[in-house]
Amino acid sequence: MIKQPKDYIKEKKKSHLIKSIGWGLVIVAIVTIGFFFTNENASYFTIVAALLALPVALNVSRYFAYAKYKDPKVKHSEILDHMKGSFDSYHSCIIPDTMVTLYFEHIIVTSRNFYFISKNQEMIAKAKLLLNLRMNNKGIDGSKLHYICAENGKAIKNATVKIEKDACFASEALQGNTKIIDGMLM
Repeated sequence: MIKQPKDYIKEKKKSHLIKSIGWGLVIVAIVTIGFFFTNENASYFTIVAALLALPVALNVSRYFAYAKYKDPKVKHSEILDHMKGSFDSYHSCIIPDTMVTLYFEHIIVTSRNFYFISKNQEMIAKAKLLLNLRMNNKGIDGSKLHYICAENGKAIKNATVKIEKDACFASEALQGNTKIIDGMLM
């Protein structure tokens, strides 16, 4: 089942940009109405408009948090989505932490294992230390975490063969594993 769509980052950027512009227009409208009714800038309308700057700031900061990341290639996502078996897939995965923010193009969760797929070998090296520690704290052994460097479609197809073999085992553990990943994502 697809838990996070392949255009997740694009949609988040669009959503936060629209919200920022919308709140900005509301602020301008309130200040304009206040000036129209009172003929001065110093009024209660200005105070309300100043308070509404908070949602603008929130959405602008969220937009910039997503701005440096790009969605994975659509054809790679489709290859993973058409696998057979019992699994949950996430695309465009951002895992924030105090030390580093990790980005994976795809995360596949089965009832037995977690597959973190990235085209950046450096990201995988950083992730191994951090995710092994975080998952050990949640009671998941490091041997259940698999990191795959997939720079092209051929590497993705090779990974799907391995994942499909693992995904043929269906169990209730899949829901628990999926909740763990849900809690880690931004």
